Amino acid sequence: MKRLTVVVSTGTYHLPFNRLVDWMEPWVGANPAVHVIMQHGPSRELPGAENVAILPYARLLELCATADAVVLQGGAGGVMDMRQLRRIPIVVPRVPVNDEVVDNHQLIFTEQVAHLNAIRRAVSKEELWSYLDASMAGNLQSHADMPVVTPGVSNITQTLSALPPALPRAVQLRRLCDSLSGVLRRH
Repeated sequence: MKRLTVVVSTGTYHLPFNRLVDWMEPWVGANPAVHVIMQHGPSRELPGAENVAILPYARLLELCATADAVVLQGGAGGVMDMRQLRRIPIVVPRVPVNDEVVDNHQLIFTEQVAHLNAIRRAVSKEELWSYLDASMAGNLQSHADMPVVTPGVSNITQTLSALPPALPRAVQLRRLCDSLSGVLRRH
């Protein structure tokens, strides 16, 4: 039987995110059969987990692709990486308290991305534990069949599909020649 795995990353931001470590610690203690891999960066290590300060990027993505659950801080980079892997991560946003981050951008970003169903947003340890428990029980979808299409992507797709067809080669060539002759006349 495959051992359940959770990958947790506080990110590579220069400020520690010990609140996420604090929230994870009781859950890890209550679930010793789960293999937890923790990329902790400048944060403290997580007791009971396999701790790595910074994983090589390719290895982190490999672990996230195969984990039963992924827990991230609320940075856009990690969330976008998970979208590329077709993962729905559990995301704990940093807040501008105790030097976690300088402003509330992660709160705003994760709220918007949660509305797109691209993440599970946990703003309390109880929410985090509930998502983890449901993931370990197989009751929470953590893989997306397809990447979630955001409104921005839809708008660009519509714009590109509405572009006029390319001009005939003869017209393109005539316009290029007209432009070049205008340049040559000025010099």
